[in-house]
Order: sequence, then structure tokens, then C-alpha cells
Amino acid sequence: MRTSNYAKALFELAKQSQKVDIIHYQFESLKRALQDMPGWIDMMDSPMVNMHDKETKIDDLGYDVVFRSFLKMLAQKNQMIALSEIFAQWNKLVRAHLKIAHVNVFSAKPLTKEQEHNILQAIQPTFPHHNVHLHLHVDRKLIGGLKIEYQGQALDRSIARELEELYQMI
Repeated sequence: MRTSNYAKALFELAKQSQKVDIIHYQFESLKRALQDMPGWIDMMDSPMVNMHDKETKIDDLGYDVVFRSFLKMLAQKNQMIALSEIFAQWNKLVRAHLKIAHVNVFSAKPLTKEQEHNILQAIQPTFPHHNVHLHLHVDRKLIGGLKIEYQGQALDRSIARELEELYQMI
């Protein structure tokens, strides 16, 4: 099955169950988590790992039942390797459907409501026909400043990044 067919199938299931938004957020969350778990996809596609263990690992992720079922199907068919391509196709379908932009904001310490409002006001013009949903995360490694991510693209204005750029210039 082609990756676009997998994405379309998940999208149709998500629409039928009225869970497009939550599954989209969980799919993005999984993509970020996989950056910290490089061997996870290989393990899920390995014939040496029995299906029960794969299903347990997927259940441990705590995602919605529709999304977990989709991941289990990919694991059963040893197609977890196609997850990035499926995600790209999924994003195209969801963007056209939802008109919602999930933006991740990373800061060194929790943001106040006023700071959150100011960030939302600054970001909203970038997404003129979308509702912007901010997902706030505290990342102590940033030292200060902000890092803003949307669909794999990042605007990093953290102090840690500024120091790294300064170090590279020297």
C-alpha cells in the first residue's frame, strides 16, 4: 500500500470518529518523540520482536485508540519505516480540513497568560485563515528566550541558540 493510501485511510477514520484534531496533535507528538528514540521504528519493523510486544509498546504511548490501531496495523505490516512519508501526506490532508495551526512554544520557564497572549498576537498574522493553538512546553536547556515550532520548522530565538551562534562565529 502506498503511503498516501495509509494517510487517507487514517484521515477517513479520524473524520468518521471526529478526532482529526486530536490525532493530528498526537501524530506530531509522536514525530517529535521519535527523534529521541532512534531505534524505535527499527524495533517496530523487526520480525524478531513478536506482535504482542509491539502492541504493548504502542499502547504504552497512551494515544487515542484510533491512532494506536493505525500504528499497530503499520507494525503488523512492518511498514513503520514509512511513518515520515505518511505523516507528510497526513499533514496535507489535515491542513486543508482543519484550518487549525498547532504551534509548539518552548521556553526556559512557564509563560504568563500575558506572554502567551502576546505570542499568540504576534503569530496569528502568519496564519490568516487558521485558528492558532499554542502548545506550551518548558525546556530548561534553553536558558532563556523562545523556540517556536510549526510542522517541523522552527524559529529559535533562545539564549542557548544565540550563544551557540556566537561560539561558532568566534
